[in-house]
Amino acid sequence: MKLFNILTAGVLLCAGLASCEMKDELKGSGEGSSDMGYLDLGVAVNASQNNVSRAGDVTDEGKNENVGVSIPTGDFPVIITNVDDPSNPIEYDKYDSFDQLKEENKDGVVALPVGTYTVTAHSNDVLETKMDVPYYEGTVEINITKDVTSGVEVKCTMKNTRIALSYDTEFIASFTDWTITVEDGTGTVLTFECTDSNDAEQLNPAPQYMWVAEGVSKLTVHASGHNTQGEYVTESRELTKPAGGNSPYWTGGDALTITMEENTPADPTGVQGSGITITADVEFEESDATIEVTVTPGGSTEEPGGGEGDDNQDSEPPVTDNKPIVTLPQTTYTLPDDKDANADVLIQTALKEGSSDEHVGLKSVFVKIIPGNQGFTDALDLIKDMADFTGTGVELVNNTTVEPLLQFIAPALKVPAPDAPSYTFPVGAFFETLMDFESPETTAEGHVFEIMVTDNNDNSLDEPIRLNVVVNKDKGIEQ
Repeated sequence: MKLFNILTAGVLLCAGLASCEMKDELKGSGEGSSDMGYLDLGVAVNASQNNVSRAGDVTDEGKNENVGVSIPTGDFPVIITNVDDPSNPIEYDKYDSFDQLKEENKDGVVALPVGTYTVTAHSNDVLETKMDVPYYEGTVEINITKDVTSGVEVKCTMKNTRIALSYDTEFIASFTDWTITVEDGTGTVLTFECTDSNDAEQLNPAPQYMWVAEGVSKLTVHASGHNTQGEYVTESRELTKPAGGNSPYWTGGDALTITMEENTPADPTGVQGSGITITADVEFEESDATIEVTVTPGGSTEEPGGGEGDDNQDSEPPVTDNKPIVTLPQTTYTLPDDKDANADVLIQTALKEGSSDEHVGLKSVFVKIIPGNQGFTDALDLIKDMADFTGTGVELVNNTTVEPLLQFIAPALKVPAPDAPSYTFPVGAFFETLMDFESPETTAEGHVFEIMVTDNNDNSLDEPIRLNVVVNKDKGIEQ
């Protein structure tokens, strides 16, 4: 990286504050000016694949077949941004909805000063890690020319992954209740639950939508429940993204269907005695084909009652009311030797009382940084108005203001959502930046990260977790 990321973030932040004035100047220069062009805008969603309608699955007159469906875009917010200077984009105009844009501009044609713009439209929602509806977004770039009406359509695509559960008749006949979870390994967990196998509504769960973290090629499915003999059994499987899509990783537009089946003696894919077999297939947004997903043993095979195998199959889920657990691979990192070491701080909340899979959830993840030298202190001071890491500290849960700032350092970093069962804070994402700020004056203990966690039961750690990052000055860090 070696680009002084935090300094860059601070500079961009300052530029963002100045852009409000520049936006006014840009708009002012257009009033009464002859150097104007016109934008004739369209916004569309092609949801012909995967039954991804915001209103739910669509069938063809009872034939139970997928059909194309046009998603209404009238409520999609629209943002028009001037990008004449790509390093300093200026938000020129923002409409709460596409309908508003058409109402406020004659025939829906927007007058703009000559220049280059991006136009972004997205669902009238906030993209979250777990949603009950798909989230669509699209961006297009256009050049506005003097006295010319330029037509352009923003084509919005789905940004989250559709996950649906299906139960075969033998599975339903063999189990009285069950809980199925799907997780991406970063703390995002979807839960499908049936408390009564005679309840038709619970046997047809609505799809859920997951914003899968970047670089995830395997999803973990965990199934647990009581069979008709009253035994409590579990099963875990990993679902690997098959070839054929636009990415080797699970991503937006993928439509995954997971089928729960009864395990039979002729089928070796289930754990002996569990009575559960898990199969899956996927459709890709850009393809009509349905592709089988490779299902392999994976995830935690530990029974919720403790231990592995069949010895605890008739045990009930444990009752837990513990404080959050924070796992650190190590407490001190020395750079550059440890620059590629695992430095992900895993934060987990306890299970709710009487639940086998539902967690208490996060209320607060509070991070404070004690810089080890003046260079890193000065860099953090540049962003202090938005993220006071060195003073009061920064709350990360649902902090959508600080998220884009942190993404200058780690593009894939997301702040935890409220009630998230767990969260991973990637301290390693700061390593290259910290090496940039290597200094002979760095303190012996280096840069210190303090993390305090509180769950929704107001259980907190006894004291903040401390993690030290020491830059080895004797290694001669390359500047």
